[in-house]
Amino acid sequence: MALKRRELLGASALGLAGSIVGFSGARENRQETETTTTTQEPDETVVLGGQVEYWYGVAPSAIQGRENPTLSMEPGTVYEIVWTNLDGVEHELRIFDADDEVVAATESTGDAGATRSVVLEATERLARYDCEYHPQSMRGQVETATGGETATGGETTTETTTESGGGPY
Repeated sequence: MALKRRELLGASALGLAGSIVGFSGARENRQETETTTTTQEPDETVVLGGQVEYWYGVAPSAIQGRENPTLSMEPGTVYEIVWTNLDGVEHELRIFDADDEVVAATESTGDAGATRSVVLEATERLARYDCEYHPQSMRGQVETATGGETATGGETTTETTTESGGGPY
């Protein structure tokens, strides 16, 4: 079932990316895929589109249509992060920990329509992601959550709800 879900998600992402590439006037639209593999099978898939101005959120629905979306990840969950080149310019997705060290990266590509991916297990230490070639415009945050706690950039905060007034509402 997970494989079928990944195939459908990948096909819809490539369809959307192809539409965006066509809309942006890119002349080349090759469907080339290269994946960085690990021994672990992904539990969740995140799909982005890469263009010089920003990373474009495709899936899951929480990031769909957002520019440089914050990626919410649960520690211990294995994620596949897939991106499609939307503009035919060289890009490479890098993921950093709280010490600003690269913990995962895809191969780079400058071919419009090409897809790259990386599989990693989320930890509380994940902090941000960017493009090696356009780090000022193509960058976003990674937010990790477990048991009501949210960690961003190595800092952990616990959210609590307090009630005011005399009644329950």
